[in-house]
Formats: sequence, structure tokens, C-alpha cells
Amino acid sequence: MSGDAHHEGDEQPNVGEGGETLAPEPGKESWSRSQPRSAAVPTPAGIAFQVYGKTDVGLVREHNEDNFMIADLSEAGGPLPGEEHLSGSVSDRGFALAVCDGMGGAAAGEVASHMAVDTLFEMLRGASPPNSRDGFAQRLVAAIEEAGAQIFAAAKKDRTRRGMGTTATVAGLVDRVLFIGQVGDSRCYILRNGRLTLVTKDQSLVNQLIEAGQLTESEAEAFEHSNIILQALGTTEHVVVDLTFVELRRGDRLLLCSDGLSGLVHDSVIREEMALIGPLPQLTERLIDLANAAGGHDNVTCIVADFDGDGLDLPEEGAVPFYQQYPLPRGNGGKRSSGPALPQVVRSMVPGAAAAQPSPAEAPSSEPSGPSRSWSTAASVLVLLGLAAVITIVSAGRRATPTTAAPPPPAYADAQIPVEVRVRSALARGELFVNDRSYGPLGPDETVVLRLLPGAYHIEAREVDGEHAAKDVLVRSGASTEVMLIPSTD
Repeated sequence: MSGDAHHEGDEQPNVGEGGETLAPEPGKESWSRSQPRSAAVPTPAGIAFQVYGKTDVGLVREHNEDNFMIADLSEAGGPLPGEEHLSGSVSDRGFALAVCDGMGGAAAGEVASHMAVDTLFEMLRGASPPNSRDGFAQRLVAAIEEAGAQIFAAAKKDRTRRGMGTTATVAGLVDRVLFIGQVGDSRCYILRNGRLTLVTKDQSLVNQLIEAGQLTESEAEAFEHSNIILQALGTTEHVVVDLTFVELRRGDRLLLCSDGLSGLVHDSVIREEMALIGPLPQLTERLIDLANAAGGHDNVTCIVADFDGDGLDLPEEGAVPFYQQYPLPRGNGGKRSSGPALPQVVRSMVPGAAAAQPSPAEAPSSEPSGPSRSWSTAASVLVLLGLAAVITIVSAGRRATPTTAAPPPPAYADAQIPVEVRVRSALARGELFVNDRSYGPLGPDETVVLRLLPGAYHIEAREVDGEHAAKDVLVRSGASTEVMLIPSTD
């Protein structure tokens, strides 16, 4: 198993009556016509992989709180015990990768990320192979949730580790479909047809403000509080796992990394190196060197993997993967409810209730150090550009001395709490956009539940044939909103 010295290596499927999976729109990720998503689907023969992972302490940190996992789930012995180059074929049990970026001080971050990796492997492997795509996806989400619960329980038992936590970005491959479960801001990229695509969304304050239209991409690069994340495993008893998927193509190259890389090296530079450097160990070394050359302010961890073989389809010309959430059925043995209520898909990286966050009294006692990441396990200072409102929140930083802040001004007390927005559409097969950012497909038989910060939003559903339905919505603090998108008759 892994420790600080040993690191291991929505679009919603179009489901017809009876549960069969229909073909997607042209240019979208494809699913088999003949296989229901809930049926047992054997992994095709001939899916080959090569993978390499490495972690580095960086130039500023005293010790490494990152851990990572590279695991063939057909093996009972656990993940790779070090920086090894693994290659082989994907088994019916699947194949899993994970990057965990720990926090907490006094080695607690290393403990949290180590616990996460161990728990992830044991639960992902399970007692038997998964019997379906949904079964594997449910197992992945349950593994992440269980890792968070175990870290939270361990922190409660040992006051010296109170407040420890870790991000977790976990990629699991079964039946050509790569599922990615995420808590925090470690990232997953796919390089296909020479284009690098981010297929996860950072669960960070800065990303939430961008999606709310309160920051531009250029403003975000200089944003004072860009290091605040919205959740982590272990800092609360429950987490919201963002589950996405990509159907792999022959020649795809994957990168999982901590923000020690993505926070210091621009995506365009990462893309160039991934496209030019063939051998995976050399590519990993190069990416880590770039992060250290940019300051090395944080631990940096990278896993790179190549996928090939006759079991994967060739990529379509010009087609690239994209961020798409997987609408995982809840309950009923993995089957959708047959009642009259519309199915709901939650598309947000923000926990639903601020009450789930620990109080300031539970903030960890950490050793002071150099530059540190702030974690919003309680509160921190937030500047809402555009609204010109200053919101005071209490935050517990990784290896940072805890501070006590005054209560927020009453006028802005609820401004940092996301509001539930339920969106439906009259379009037959539309894609949902909020302030011109895609939130995946939105069909006429589903309700998409967004959790958005208070503010003004332009919400739109677009069809591939050009038909669209849009509405300007003002999201108010403490008031859930229902939005029905109906095409204009003008």
C-alpha cells in the first residue's frame, strides 16, 4: 500500500424504453446500441495500457503529503509499491488510477492521503468483478465516500489529526468506459487528436465564481483566493462526488495530476509536452521539472497512461472528449425509479448544506509554514468581484496557523451558500448551458439540479439543429428556483 515514501503508481447515455442504450448524437461519445447500461458487459479483449506515476516534494514543502495509486484490480496484492512502469491488458475487474493531495499539517495530510489510497483499492477491487457499468460506477463512488468517512472518523479519534483531509481524483476503466470520481481540485486530462481536454471540474471557489459569471478566466489567474477548495475527503462526514465518464479511443493519453502541476503550469504547456514526449517516464519527469521550474511551491504528482489495442475504436476525425457527468441511478438496485417523478441529475461541485462543514472550533492545530493552500472546511475571506461584496469566512489552511475571523456582515451572511436551481427543458435533445458553460445534456424527461451561488445567470438549452430555449434567471439567497426552458415562438 502507499505512504509518503511509497506512492501508487454527462453526457447522459440515451436510454430508451426497456433500458436499452441508444446511439448518441453525431460527434458525441458513443454507447453500444445492443447493450443496456445496467446489463453485465464483459471488457473487450485487446485493450492495452501503459502507465507511469511519480510524485515529488517540490522546492518549498518540508515533506510530501501527496499519494497516488496505480492498480490492476485483478491483482489481490494491492497497488504498485512505487514509481514503476506498468503495462498490460485491462481485465474484467477493471483498472484504476488515483491522485490524492493531502492536507492537515504534522504529517496528517500524508496519513489522510495514504488512508484514501488503501481504502480505494480495497473497495474498488471488491469481492467479485462488477456486473455492469452502473455497478462499477456505484462501486467507485462508494469507495470515495467510504475513504472520506474513514478519514473523518480517524481524525475525530486523534485530536492531533483533527481537520486532516485529502483531495481524491479517481479514474476507473471498465468496458472501454473511463469513469472519473472527484472530490477537490486534482485533475484528469485526456489528449486525443492532438487536443488536450480537461474532463473534470475543479471543486474550487475560483471555478464556482467563473461559472457564476463573477470572474473571467483572465481575472481568475490573479484571483487572491484561488487556492480555496470547497470540499475534501475527511474534513466532513459526507462528501458530494462528481462522477463523470469518457469512452476511450485508441491512442488516448491520460494525465491525472495534483494542483502542484496544474496550478503552476499552463494547460497549453502541458498539452505540448504530452504531444511531443513519447516515453511515459520521461514525460512525467518533464512535467514535474516544469512545475519546479515555475516555483515548486507545492508537492506535485503526475500519472500518465496510454491506451491502445483492437478493443478500442479509432477516434473520429476532429472529435475530442469533454466533461460529461454520469447520471448514476440511486437505490432500487441500480435501477431508475418507475414513479411519476422525473429523474434528477445533480450537476454541481458544491456541497448542498453549509451545516455539514465543521465549526471554527474544530479547525486543526497546524504548524506554520511557507505558502499554503486554504481549505474551506469552515470559512475564509472571499471577494465577490462584480458584486463588490466582501464575505468573511473562517478557513483552516494546510499547515497554516488557524485564525479566528469576525462574523460576516448580516447583509452577506448567505451569499456564500449555493442555492438549488431545478432546470427542465421542452427541447427534445438539448445541451444545457449556464453563462455559456456546458453542463451536459438536458432531455425532456429529466430535471437537472444545479447548485449555484446567488447572482444573475443566463440559462439555455441548445439543440444540434440550432433550436434553443433560454431564460435569464436571478438566483436569490435562500430561495430555490424552478426554471422551465421553452423555445420562443417569435
